Amino acid sequence: MDFQISARSIKEGKTVILYDESAFSGVKKIAGKVAADIGAVFGKAPVAAALEDFSGEELSRIRYPILVGTIGCNILTKLETAGLLALHDVDGKREVYQHKVIGKLSAGLLLPQETTALVIAGSDKRGTVYGLFALSEKLGVSPFIDWLDVMPERKTTFPISAKYEYTSKEPSVRFRGFFINDEWPAFGNWCNKRFGGFNAKCYEHVFELLLRLKGNYMWPAMWSAI
Repeated sequence: MDFQISARSIKEGKTVILYDESAFSGVKKIAGKVAADIGAVFGKAPVAAALEDFSGEELSRIRYPILVGTIGCNILTKLETAGLLALHDVDGKREVYQHKVIGKLSAGLLLPQETTALVIAGSDKRGTVYGLFALSEKLGVSPFIDWLDVMPERKTTFPISAKYEYTSKEPSVRFRGFFINDEWPAFGNWCNKRFGGFNAKCYEHVFELLLRLKGNYMWPAMWSAI
């Protein structure tokens, strides 16, 4: 069965983003940002939370979970043990991720009911983050959505084939990033006006862009205020 993301499935709580409670804090944070990206496409954002946080009726409504994990986590271990996931192309690699649709996730394995799942598996924390943002791009969300107001085309539904499986390549360049050059007056004034200076609130947006572009390195600017 194909995996489906739709405005209706999100509204009804059928499409959610799930990760382990023990997931990296950065993975949890980016899962929330990708949920917001999905909201920009479908008009409503899905819940992004730990699997352990769901129970009762809320848990039983789930039909199309987006399962997010890093090698060694409980979710991926259960899927691999059940023969539903092969992670040999991811395990031991640097900044690699895998997307895979599981057309029939049996009841009782992770959820009490049978579901169709999209798995995002990362070799390490950044690999998982890149895999999450890759889903945003697949839905038509630009990496520059936060900077250039490039809003995605609205959709009512987005099917992903039951045969879909993709594993990224290990980056050939180890350090990838950018340097904020000529930070005064443009970047400096922007930071002061919007965030009250060069602070964590400002750099959250900078590092988000870096991760959306699959970077991992930023050269510090030269001005002492930076």
